[in-house]
Amino acid sequence: MQSLTKVITAFLMPAALWLVPQVSFAQPQDYNVLQECMKLSSDDVDINNCIDNYLDLMDDNIQDITEYIARDLDDASLNQFQLSQQAFFDYRKQNCLWYLEFSSPQAVAEKIAKNCLAKMSQYRLAELQSLIATDQGKANTLRGFYVYGASRNSFQPCGSDQRYWVVGDNEQVGQLQQDYLNQSTASLQVLYAELRGSIVPNQDYPEHSGEVRLTAVTMLSPPSDSQCRLPKGATANTLATLPEVKPAAVPEPEPVVQTPDEPEQLLRAYFGEWLAECKQNKSSFTCELAVSFTGDGVTDENRPELRMSRRASKRTLLYMKFPDREVDSPAKIRWRVDNFAFGDIVGSEIRVDEAGTQQLVHEKKFLRDDLMPLFIKGTELGVEVLVDVDDDRGERFEASLKGLTRALNFADDFIASGGKL
Repeated sequence: MQSLTKVITAFLMPAALWLVPQVSFAQPQDYNVLQECMKLSSDDVDINNCIDNYLDLMDDNIQDITEYIARDLDDASLNQFQLSQQAFFDYRKQNCLWYLEFSSPQAVAEKIAKNCLAKMSQYRLAELQSLIATDQGKANTLRGFYVYGASRNSFQPCGSDQRYWVVGDNEQVGQLQQDYLNQSTASLQVLYAELRGSIVPNQDYPEHSGEVRLTAVTMLSPPSDSQCRLPKGATANTLATLPEVKPAAVPEPEPVVQTPDEPEQLLRAYFGEWLAECKQNKSSFTCELAVSFTGDGVTDENRPELRMSRRASKRTLLYMKFPDREVDSPAKIRWRVDNFAFGDIVGSEIRVDEAGTQQLVHEKKFLRDDLMPLFIKGTELGVEVLVDVDDDRGERFEASLKGLTRALNFADDFIASGGKL
């Protein structure tokens, strides 16, 4: 059963990392979740768990792209969009659950009904993707990922697999490219970008769906899951591996410092050693919870920190930061709560840059069902960074879990009330 669980997790992870499963808007029926899960096991419990995991990921993906679309809608449009989303979920439920009465035996009917939910989710997600890709920039603000190099000048909107070549005023395009060179720490590094402009489909650029006609750059920064899903799971079509195309010839202006938009509302509160920082940006409400660690040799400059990004429906992303340290594998990072040591977190993601190492934990079920209950019941969190996976020597750090429950309640109340605490 343990090996099957790992296989199912590996099968599902690309959907979580890419925001979208590998399906086509025109033919989403080509991806049959029930058939794929039945290939992994013949046991009904395993098959149902596999489909349930996929449905959870699809709902997460739809929620993420919904939040992205909602950012640029005014009140009237936002209300209609939210009504549309609710109508979809209601129809999906009614349209699929009738299979429970139509089919028999019951075990077969349940799998057919869940497969129906998966197919309808695929259609809806692809529809929303298509909306972003063909919007032609009417919302004016374009959010996504940007890569620039000797043969790259590509922008990919959040939630879309379409890519666009950036053109426009020489000064504006040059500023974007210069800012990229100033911020990137590796060749063809993917950065998060918020641009002002419009999308124009054409066939002028190989492996691109058209142009982004740039009018202004409002943000360029290292990407994070709190902005939109990162383009991981490298394939031949990722931004960094696109075939070479001729870059735009523009001058290199003096660097311009970019400042992100100020949040409409910002609340900070301490609960024991935990800091809760809650923000409102238009219709988006999020909270960041943070606690610092102590340990031998820890200074203000290299002090490890745990951060949790709390979202709607109590969804959580976890970031463990190790400044001035290079850790190349999650297997070298061992975790414990009080006297319970649960070891390394399989499936977490490691990022190393000039500032240090960051471990990201974003698997929904593990966070919700395993990790967060341990944190809430515990009093002390311990993290050990090993010299080697076969060597018990390493650095040990501790942080208090007291106050976390109150910080989580504060964050959830802020998000649920729309910032009206």
